[in-house]
Amino acid sequence: MADLSTTYLGLDLGNPVIVAASGLSADAEAVQKAVEHGAGAVVLKSLFEEQLRSDMSEVGDLDMGAHPEAAAFLEEMGLYGGSNEYLETIRKAKAAAGAVPLIASVNCIKGELWVDFAEQIEAAGADALELNIAPFPASAGIESKEVEDSVVSIVRNVSVRTKLPIAVKLGQNYTNLFSLTERLSGAGAKAVVLFNRFYRFDFDLDNMNLKAGPFRSSRDEYHESLRWVSNLYGAVSCQLCGGTGIHSAETALKFIAGGAQTVQVCSMLYSGGWKVLSNLILDLSERMDALGLASLDQLRGKLARRSASQKDRYERLQYIKALTGLS
Repeated sequence: MADLSTTYLGLDLGNPVIVAASGLSADAEAVQKAVEHGAGAVVLKSLFEEQLRSDMSEVGDLDMGAHPEAAAFLEEMGLYGGSNEYLETIRKAKAAAGAVPLIASVNCIKGELWVDFAEQIEAAGADALELNIAPFPASAGIESKEVEDSVVSIVRNVSVRTKLPIAVKLGQNYTNLFSLTERLSGAGAKAVVLFNRFYRFDFDLDNMNLKAGPFRSSRDEYHESLRWVSNLYGAVSCQLCGGTGIHSAETALKFIAGGAQTVQVCSMLYSGGWKVLSNLILDLSERMDALGLASLDQLRGKLARRSASQKDRYERLQYIKALTGLS
């Protein structure tokens, strides 16, 4: 039987499948279910920057008492409560996780709030920290370098205040992910997760209002993440974790072949329940056996760009179209 064990962020995992941060990993009971069904690690549901600011009676520069609609929004989104509750959740969830690594997660757009709080997350018992950084350049006056500098600054400031290994979950809309990923590694990140699947934006024309688009990924959404994992492997100094659109063992192993250390799953759990996690891990082992592979290390990076004889196929989509006969 194939050995699925791996390491991630310096932590030992029984297999490469990580339950991503979501409502499915919101508390100790959920974490225990993930562990019982074989998760290699669990990322706790994110603490949002708005929650941490609400502890200080502000959202950005808004006073919560003067702006009750902001407080109502946080409460409606399940974001009201804040840091003390999150720290207690970490303590309980770590007890439920046992030997399985528990990764805390924070969703942030600025850096100053997280410096002190990272120390508290470490003290609460988390094994690692995932920074889900999502800045939005809201005007033409903000240069792309400023956006990337802010991301790197958050990682650097947090890394000097905690011994926890840090992963950074990124969106794909950056000018040069090679450069940014290497800068993040230099700032203290031990891994990057590619990619964050942001909430889809939509309009409700009947009510002339905003609404959310589909929030679950489909089986065909993994290709861009796979492409970047395959290109970055061996070219950057940190580990890579694949995410978005992973609904099968076959797709998970494609990420390993591209160079990923681990993969994150979420939407498949919403669709099929916890049993699909157990099935996925069993399928991983069986597919590895069928491929004649005894361990993940024998597969990792075999199909990455650095191992390819024709590296331009990993760069130009026109080549992919020509190879596959697509118009």
